[in-house]
Amino acid sequence: MTFPLPDRRKILNHIAAKLCIALTALTLTSCGTSTLNSALKKGAIPLSVDEIYSLVNNNTLRLVSSDFDAHVFLTENGKLTANSLKNSDDTGLWDIKSNASLCLKFSLWYYGDVNCYSVYSETERDSYLLYTTNGAFAYTATMVGGNSQHLKIASPKNKNEFMRESLSQGNSSAPLRAQAAVAAPAPVITSTGPAASSEEINNTVKSMAQDCPDCNLEDADLRQAYLVGANLKGANLRGADLSRANLRRANLEGADLSGATLLSTNLPGANLKDANLRGADLTGSNLIQADFTGADLANSILKDTLQEGSKGL
Repeated sequence: MTFPLPDRRKILNHIAAKLCIALTALTLTSCGTSTLNSALKKGAIPLSVDEIYSLVNNNTLRLVSSDFDAHVFLTENGKLTANSLKNSDDTGLWDIKSNASLCLKFSLWYYGDVNCYSVYSETERDSYLLYTTNGAFAYTATMVGGNSQHLKIASPKNKNEFMRESLSQGNSSAPLRAQAAVAAPAPVITSTGPAASSEEINNTVKSMAQDCPDCNLEDADLRQAYLVGANLKGANLRGADLSRANLRRANLEGADLSGATLLSTNLPGANLKDANLRGADLTGSNLIQADFTGADLANSILKDTLQEGSKGL
């Protein structure tokens, strides 16, 4: 089918616009910095407590990941208001912990859990990288001064549940503490336990584990995770539960799987060279053509496993 010249120009312009949008999205998600180690190798620089505060306080951050794109305005009194590009709104709280991590608590998104991130500046880019406590990439962030998206300032549902560190007075070394004696105390976020709920681990960590070399996934619940071709080279998976997970052709070279549970796990063609599998339970797993060359299998359980064509067993 042929088009008149003006129509073909419109079509080409439309395609070019789509390609531009796609390339922009790829740039924002920083494909080459999926782990903290890879970012550091490329020269990423960690932000201090004061630098994070200057970046976010009374400013708008655009947070982008593979499945998330939202503008978040963080007010000086520890509140935040947000709008995703899917026209979903939320409110919440924010804080900066003394270990230089930015903590966000949305009222609805992410099940209302507290999630804390280290913040790194990218070399030669006007953007920042946020990483979870496990060293996995969370967001690419760009900052625009003030409430650039004119987001409505609303009180979060969990108002007054937390107290805020007094960074606004320039006291970045102050410990997190309640400020009951201060008039009109503002809400703040603190977290004394793991940030992610078990439900969020199932929906988020399993997704991150598909490309997470050198990540710390110790004791993670990865049961039935779809990790075909995943890159977990050198990852810390001590005590993790990978039962019934699909790790076909996954790269687990040098990974620490000591004490891990791999009941009926699918590992055909997986690379487990030099992996630490001391005390791991692989009962009933499919190990066909898996490569265990140089792996430490001391006290591991290989009962009822399929081992046809495997190496190093």
